[in-house]
Amino acid sequence: MKKCIVIGGGIAGLTSAAYLSNKGSHVTLLESSPKLGGRAYSFIDKYANDDIDNGQHILMGCYADTLKFINLIGAKDNFIYQNSLQVNFLKRGEGEIKLKALGQLYPINLLAALLSYKAVTFQERLSIIRFMLKLPFVSQRKIKNMNVKEWLKLENQSEVVVNSLWQIIAVGALNTSIDKASASIYRSILLKIFYKGNFASTIILPKYCLSQSYVNNAVDLLERNKGIVKLSSIVEELVVSENKIIEINTSNKSYKDFDFVVSAVPFYSLKKFLLEKILDRNIDFEYSSILNIHIWLKNNPLTEEFYGLINSPAHWIFNKRSHINLVISDANYLMEKSAEEIYEMCLQELTLFTTVSESDVQNYKVVKEKRATFIPTNKILNSRPSSKTKISNLFLAGDWIDTGLPSTLESAVKSGRMAAENVIAS
Repeated sequence: MKKCIVIGGGIAGLTSAAYLSNKGSHVTLLESSPKLGGRAYSFIDKYANDDIDNGQHILMGCYADTLKFINLIGAKDNFIYQNSLQVNFLKRGEGEIKLKALGQLYPINLLAALLSYKAVTFQERLSIIRFMLKLPFVSQRKIKNMNVKEWLKLENQSEVVVNSLWQIIAVGALNTSIDKASASIYRSILLKIFYKGNFASTIILPKYCLSQSYVNNAVDLLERNKGIVKLSSIVEELVVSENKIIEINTSNKSYKDFDFVVSAVPFYSLKKFLLEKILDRNIDFEYSSILNIHIWLKNNPLTEEFYGLINSPAHWIFNKRSHINLVISDANYLMEKSAEEIYEMCLQELTLFTTVSESDVQNYKVVKEKRATFIPTNKILNSRPSSKTKISNLFLAGDWIDTGLPSTLESAVKSGRMAAENVIAS
């Protein structure tokens, strides 16, 4: 039996631990904070006595690794699955506009959805179809140094089309502006969504809070397999001898009895205790923030599970029934704003796009995730390290390693699975 220590209890660490445990390894999971989930966690709001998430995570049918992980930990029933793509958009002055695939006859249903998307003119819809039909044949070499904005302009996508569709997808998936994000990584996302079958384009939402949807099931699997979870266990030092980690010193214990180590902490955390020993080059990640505001209403007039907002600083509204959750991606410019200032801005958007008014609001909670994701520029995408390191018994996991994906939940899960497979193969 291989003895493994996983450092970091976020989604990447939980994934590694689950796969290793399921393959018969003895796993000890070390988490520095008093909770698991990393950047996908839940907590109880004191005012409402209600479980809320630090951020909303949309899944899609193309998230193959995430869906395998969900099945592995027995959490399939914790999610709501669409039969075919449907996104409800809100546009100021025009109300609700649906992007809806009728039926499951792929790809006709997706083409019909785009052709009937009334947020743009019919001619603009035709330009979207032309762009989509051309997508698989776009040369990666041609766009490798472009950002998303430059590429869309080259493909004659109007400003209205960009604002009403492509930017919404880009900001949601990449959490940064289209003038920073890599065109290559955006192309790969579009191919995964629209060219992998009907299910790939569908939206999947958690039924419950994030801890109940992911974390609890993963911990249950780990403990059934005799794994150990240690919270509030801060790694302070990794002792390396003869190209191998031989000791891990934490804030409350020293560990020597292990064969392999998986580091599943964010890049900026890894820098504190190990980085110079495993990387040959400097990597300079820039980070982008996500802001969530939870608003409790006397009466909730919203009927759909979620809405996308067109031409609004607030990008999404998620309907939690007990309250609503507004999500703002690429939110660095709001991090120094007060909670009251952010609430006032979001309330104004709500009144412009919905029937919600200030008199409906009972309370609100602003949650800032300052380093939610790294910004996927062309430069950084070419610099991400692999899971394998120069240290023979150490493997890396985390959405920032080279998974071929942007900094998403799917990337985190994929990295965790990759690290576990490297351990198992060693």
